[in-house]
Amino acid sequence: MVKRRTVLWGCLGLAIASCRPQTSFPLRIKFLARSLPSRVLKVFDQTTPTQFEASTSLLDIYRQLQWWQSRKAPLPPLWRRWFPAAPAEAVADTYRVDTNLVTLGDPWLDHAIRQKLIQPLSEFAPLESLPEPWQRLLRRDRQGQSTAKGDLLWAVPYRTQGLMIAYQKSFFQRTKPIHKWADLWRPELAGRIAMPNHPRLAMAIALKALGYSANDEAALVQDDVKEQLLALYRQVRVFDSQAHLKALVNEDVWLTVGWSDDVLETLVRYRRLGAVYPEEGTVLTSDLWVSPINADLTEDAQAWLKFCWQPDIATQISIASKGSLSPLFFSPGVSAPEQLPEAMATLPQDGEVLLPLLPALQTELVNFISDDAHP
Repeated sequence: MVKRRTVLWGCLGLAIASCRPQTSFPLRIKFLARSLPSRVLKVFDQTTPTQFEASTSLLDIYRQLQWWQSRKAPLPPLWRRWFPAAPAEAVADTYRVDTNLVTLGDPWLDHAIRQKLIQPLSEFAPLESLPEPWQRLLRRDRQGQSTAKGDLLWAVPYRTQGLMIAYQKSFFQRTKPIHKWADLWRPELAGRIAMPNHPRLAMAIALKALGYSANDEAALVQDDVKEQLLALYRQVRVFDSQAHLKALVNEDVWLTVGWSDDVLETLVRYRRLGAVYPEEGTVLTSDLWVSPINADLTEDAQAWLKFCWQPDIATQISIASKGSLSPLFFSPGVSAPEQLPEAMATLPQDGEVLLPLLPALQTELVNFISDDAHP
């Protein structure tokens, strides 16, 4: 028979155990799956125990940021509500996020700043060597507007991709090969093209095809640019940010525009496909480290940012990613690893950082395209 005293001691033991601190990590990082090799994570974890959580989608991470921002702090315990706290002990009305850093794609950065989903980072010396367009990408005011100097640092990049054209090899054995952005307007390719549903990308391609910078906002009002953009939209059969490569694999289209990381990974599985960086030059996008609003910006978090920019680690990230390159190798005088394919090694010379448009211009662009699609 179980004695009452035995039960009481058992309950007391459980109560004591529940009060002991649970296993915790000084650093928590949520990152895009397959964007970092596992050996890089293991090396850092040996010196700084870290909880790494992989997410399969940048969109899912962005929604996680929105959910964290919308949460309120939990109600204080009942005893604290009975006894009013002193001012120094007042309970915060915001939810403390226990994840220190997350991956964010650069197209989301200005939205995340405006919606107050993230907070500024501490200054990061290695970024100072990157050319001016990078500074405008990473430094923004509190409304998300790009600035080259001053203001606030909101993100640190850790891998960068270029925009490519992938194509069915067999189809282009019977016709002129694909070499440049201007080829997308060839009459025989009408209805044979897929690309992400991203008006800013379409505008960048139209600008590059006409010899402008992808960030030339003054050119947006010119008639030749507008006509080129509308003509591109009429050429495209599939606008889908998730399924544009699938349309190519299924032979629904002859070619697609996509980011190098996705394209080159697809080429490994489907040898009947080819890809090219257009002669006019490509545009770049980056995966960034950002800190959620109300998260702790600890020394360990800063150590992780520096770790990703160590030359040997940056090399491992670049080689493992196949279609991505560490931003370290975009710094003047820093050579890309010899193990990279030639197309990736030349990316720093041929790539242009894609900057966000002013909100008014972005709205005008979307309305312009919509008006043409629905006259």
